Amino acid sequence: MSDPYYPIFWAIDQVLNLFLIILFVRIILSWLFAFQVVNPRHPLAWQVNTVTTRITDPVMRPIQRMLPPVGGMDLSPFVILIVIYVLQMYLWQLYVAIR
Repeated sequence: MSDPYYPIFWAIDQVLNLFLIILFVRIILSWLFAFQVVNPRHPLAWQVNTVTTRITDPVMRPIQRMLPPVGGMDLSPFVILIVIYVLQMYLWQLYVAIR
Protein backbone atom coordinates (compact mmCIF):
# COMPACT_ATOMS: atom_id res chain seq x y z
CA MET A 1 0.00 0.00 0.00
CA SER A 2 1.27 3.41 -0.91
CA ASP A 3 -1.20 5.19 1.34
CA PRO A 4 0.75 7.03 4.08
CA TYR A 5 -2.22 7.08 6.48
CA TYR A 6 -2.88 3.35 6.52
CA PRO A 7 -0.08 2.43 8.99
CA ILE A 8 -1.27 5.07 11.44
CA PHE A 9 -4.87 3.88 11.36
CA TRP A 10 -3.77 0.25 11.48
CA ALA A 11 -1.56 0.91 14.55
CA ILE A 12 -4.38 2.69 16.40
CA ASP A 13 -6.72 -0.17 15.55
CA GLN A 14 -4.21 -2.74 16.80
CA VAL A 15 -3.71 -0.88 20.09
CA LEU A 16 -7.47 -0.84 20.60
CA ASN A 17 -7.64 -4.57 19.79
CA LEU A 18 -4.85 -5.29 22.27
CA PHE A 19 -6.71 -3.34 24.94
CA LEU A 20 -9.85 -5.35 24.17
CA ILE A 21 -7.94 -8.61 24.60
CA ILE A 22 -6.52 -7.45 27.93
CA LEU A 23 -9.99 -6.38 29.03
CA PHE A 24 -11.42 -9.78 28.08
CA VAL A 25 -8.67 -11.51 30.06
CA ARG A 26 -9.50 -9.36 33.08
CA ILE A 27 -13.22 -10.11 32.80
CA ILE A 28 -12.71 -13.85 32.43
CA LEU A 29 -10.16 -13.96 35.23
CA SER A 30 -12.49 -12.08 37.57
CA TRP A 31 -15.24 -14.61 36.82
CA LEU A 32 -12.85 -17.48 37.45
CA PHE A 33 -11.91 -15.93 40.79
CA ALA A 34 -15.55 -15.28 41.70
CA PHE A 35 -16.61 -18.87 40.99
CA GLN A 36 -13.47 -20.20 42.69
CA VAL A 37 -12.26 -21.99 39.59
CA VAL A 38 -8.84 -20.35 39.91
CA ASN A 39 -7.11 -19.58 43.18
CA PRO A 40 -6.30 -15.82 43.26
CA ARG A 41 -3.24 -16.59 45.39
CA HIS A 42 -1.66 -18.66 42.64
CA PRO A 43 1.45 -16.71 41.50
CA LEU A 44 0.61 -16.77 37.78
CA ALA A 45 -3.03 -15.86 38.32
CA TRP A 46 -2.03 -13.08 40.71
CA GLN A 47 0.51 -11.68 38.24
CA VAL A 48 -1.91 -11.75 35.29
CA ASN A 49 -4.57 -10.09 37.43
CA THR A 50 -2.13 -7.40 38.55
CA VAL A 51 -1.01 -6.61 35.01
CA THR A 52 -4.52 -6.52 33.55
CA THR A 53 -5.77 -4.40 36.45
CA ARG A 54 -2.97 -1.86 36.05
CA ILE A 55 -3.64 -1.55 32.34
CA THR A 56 -7.43 -1.38 32.44
CA ASP A 57 -8.09 0.51 35.69
CA PRO A 58 -7.25 4.00 34.38
CA VAL A 59 -9.98 3.57 31.77
CA MET A 60 -12.47 1.75 33.99
CA ARG A 61 -12.34 3.94 37.11
CA PRO A 62 -14.08 7.03 35.64
CA ILE A 63 -16.84 4.86 34.21
CA GLN A 64 -17.22 2.99 37.50
CA ARG A 65 -17.70 6.32 39.28
CA MET A 66 -20.47 7.35 36.89
CA LEU A 67 -22.12 3.93 36.55
CA PRO A 68 -22.93 2.15 39.82
CA PRO A 69 -22.96 -1.66 39.95
CA VAL A 70 -26.26 -3.17 38.84
CA GLY A 71 -27.22 -6.23 40.83
CA GLY A 72 -23.68 -6.49 42.17
CA MET A 73 -22.27 -6.62 38.64
CA ASP A 74 -19.83 -4.03 37.31
CA LEU A 75 -21.00 -2.91 33.89
CA SER A 76 -18.03 -0.65 33.10
CA PRO A 77 -16.14 -3.29 31.05
CA PHE A 78 -19.17 -3.70 28.80
CA VAL A 79 -19.44 0.07 28.34
CA ILE A 80 -15.75 0.16 27.42
CA LEU A 81 -16.23 -2.68 24.92
CA ILE A 82 -19.03 -0.80 23.21
CA VAL A 83 -17.06 2.46 23.17
CA ILE A 84 -14.00 0.78 21.67
CA TYR A 85 -16.04 -0.96 18.97
CA VAL A 86 -17.68 2.34 18.07
CA LEU A 87 -14.26 4.06 18.02
CA GLN A 88 -12.90 1.40 15.68
CA MET A 89 -15.89 1.75 13.40
CA TYR A 90 -15.49 5.53 13.19
CA LEU A 91 -11.72 5.21 12.85
CA TRP A 92 -12.06 3.20 9.64
CA GLN A 93 -14.87 5.45 8.39
CA LEU A 94 -12.52 8.39 8.87
CA TYR A 95 -9.78 6.52 7.02
CA VAL A 96 -12.07 5.86 4.08
CA ALA A 97 -13.20 9.50 4.10
CA ILE A 98 -9.67 10.97 3.98
CA ARG A 99 -8.32 8.46 1.51
